[in-house]
Amino acid sequence: MRAKFALGQYNYADSFLHRLDPRVKILLIFFIVILLFFVKTISGYLILFLFSVFLIVLSKSNFSSVMRSIKPILVLLIFTAVFQIFFTPGTVIFQYKFVKITAQGVKLAIYISIRLILLSFFTFILTSTTSNIELTDGFESIISPLKIFGFPAQEVSLMISISLRFVPVLFEEADRIMKAQMSRGAEFNKGSLIERAKSFLPLLLPLLLNALNRADKLATAMEARGFVIGQKRTKYREMRLSGVDFLAIFVTILVMGISIVVREFV
Repeated sequence: MRAKFALGQYNYADSFLHRLDPRVKILLIFFIVILLFFVKTISGYLILFLFSVFLIVLSKSNFSSVMRSIKPILVLLIFTAVFQIFFTPGTVIFQYKFVKITAQGVKLAIYISIRLILLSFFTFILTSTTSNIELTDGFESIISPLKIFGFPAQEVSLMISISLRFVPVLFEEADRIMKAQMSRGAEFNKGSLIERAKSFLPLLLPLLLNALNRADKLATAMEARGFVIGQKRTKYREMRLSGVDFLAIFVTILVMGISIVVREFV
């Protein structure tokens, strides 16, 4: 069941990406997400798409799992694309009564959809090649300089890593509750849009209770293992940059630079 929800799942393998320093992977993904909004051509997005496919192959991940990672954002993707198509002003290419479709709206919808898909792909690459412990240590190391200003770096890094870890767990739990209610006669796919939205309300309470129960068990397990917030801890593995990390940084900057400056193919 858990394999159905790929986003946030760590996939153990001996690959180039798995051996990279977690700090490098986190910063590079953040770098890609920011610069993704500076890409203005389909050619640039095509380069990034091929780059993401190359990274997925390099990470030895299953492509079916990659495609399943898009499922959580599918509704957002469709809603955003439709909104841009019908409500973006510009040159009208189709009109029926008060409904207008503009060339600028179609172009913007395509760009935003590609961005969301690429964001999903790169997030999948990060979470599937970096374990929960590595994510925690990486986040904490990156934001640790903020401790001099009183910023709770350890607490924030732990919160982020646990959130990423529980994304697939909550999806799995929601799917299990939905199937249990459907076996008792509940219907989630009939009626108007408002009726369908109301039919999902009974899922919220058991899902919230299960999430709180999991959080309580996690806190108990962490306390039993001697974890104390704010206390200085030693690391089982010390993070050090190597040649492959600098190679990954160089290649990523090169690909992002090309995708930004490239023009449309004729």
